Amino acid sequence: MTERVTTSLSDVVPEEALSLPSTDWGRFGPGANVVVCPSNVDEVAATIRWAGATGTRVVPIGTGRHTEGNEPSGDFLLLSTSRMASVQIYEPGDLTLTAEAGLGISALSKVTAENRQWLPFDPVDFPRRSLGGLGAAGQTGPLWTGYGELKNHILGMTVVCGDGRFLKLGGRVVKNVAGFDILRPVVGSRGALAVITSLTVRLFPRPVVDRLLVLEAKSLVDLVGPARAVAMASVLPASIVLVRERNVCQLLVRLHGAAETADADQRTVEAAAGVPFVAVDGGSARVLADSVRDIGGESDLALHAFVLPSRLRELLAIVNDMVDLNVCADVYRGSLRVSCAPEADADEIATRVRHGMERVAEDVVVERLPRGSTHSLGTSRVRSDAVLELERGVKRVFDAGNVLWDGRP
Repeated sequence: MTERVTTSLSDVVPEEALSLPSTDWGRFGPGANVVVCPSNVDEVAATIRWAGATGTRVVPIGTGRHTEGNEPSGDFLLLSTSRMASVQIYEPGDLTLTAEAGLGISALSKVTAENRQWLPFDPVDFPRRSLGGLGAAGQTGPLWTGYGELKNHILGMTVVCGDGRFLKLGGRVVKNVAGFDILRPVVGSRGALAVITSLTVRLFPRPVVDRLLVLEAKSLVDLVGPARAVAMASVLPASIVLVRERNVCQLLVRLHGAAETADADQRTVEAAAGVPFVAVDGGSARVLADSVRDIGGESDLALHAFVLPSRLRELLAIVNDMVDLNVCADVYRGSLRVSCAPEADADEIATRVRHGMERVAEDVVVERLPRGSTHSLGTSRVRSDAVLELERGVKRVFDAGNVLWDGRP
């Protein structure tokens, strides 16, 4: 099977763009026929047209580290943008950067660090993602509280649709849309609509002070009161999260700004919570924030639940006594992400936790499961017929032949 597909594809793309699948390409790797790593947009389009003509599904990936999902039925290939990784335009004065989709976030950060600029997003494993993978996943992380959603800071894209068409969406300025914005549906579509080949993103100045205020307690539920008090205070932190890792429970409030501003905000936060916090500044704060960001990143099990922020206590109460779980909750969003230790029985834990959270949460998303699990990935939310028809309509516009696969059932 692999030889047949590779030989056929070699008539369409150069041999250096082809490789055999391996576990290095994420959980889809072993089941794929081949991995295609184009070096330009023309090779992406040629690969997709070939796939459509031969009935082969295409799974778009960036680094391959976050390709969670069920494999498509039948023949499929992985299309990686890892060889498309150049910075095309960087305008520090405009706080904008345009780069190919395969550019790693860590490499991008080195470029922008020279001008004390950054992308203020913090999904799990952020530095090891690609720019295109970040846009396809559409995940922002807790820093959305202070900086807004990722989709608001992706100004433009170039994409290749499921029939090989090349589209330029948006532009390189903040206000560039008149009428229906077809850029937004692609952000967070997980490759189901189009393969992202380049992006233009808005950057932000690095804050002078990066401070974490830390409050510990015996349980997560004990921290909900102070967390809600901080959330209602007359200050907007960069993020507010509740975490439990290795049975250590903490409330973490992140402050960004000038030194005087951070000091004033800390006093406001402590007055609202009614207790003093331990302040961690500078490099130590960033190390702690990064460790919290990546809690559960290597776990076999990851579930994400969403509730109204006012009901976060009820959701936390369900997992409060499950000491084999690591927990990270975004107080402003009302979301809760749980994972388990490597030695735990992830399938058994998924059964206990999912059923409990579904009684309270508006939605429970199963993000990762061990191979062979009896559960399924995806959301517990039942979508209406109108929503399903809208999704099918958008899919037909971008990928009428259903060539692109998003990794979800």
